[in-house]
Amino acid sequence: HYYRYLKGEETSTNPIATIFAWSGALRKRGELDGLCDLVKFADDLEAACIETLDQGIMTKDLVGLVLPGTKTTAVNSREFIQAIRGNLEKKMA
Repeated sequence: HYYRYLKGEETSTNPIATIFAWSGALRKRGELDGLCDLVKFADDLEAACIETLDQGIMTKDLVGLVLPGTKTTAVNSREFIQAIRGNLEKKMA
């Protein structure tokens, strides 16, 4: 997928593992340094990811993993990240 992305082609790969790796690192840094806002941001980011999935918005590689009859909207990677961002912005407003 990375090489397709470099060529400017559309990709649809689930980024949640990467997002959670970074949010976990940010949370730990916030805990170690007493930065409550950073901890809250990490929590909000993870919650926004889960909320996006709960809304049925997911990348094509995840759509096939949900229970039959579950309403889903398959999107590409960029659209999925935009949906997460929208949910995150609502949490931070």
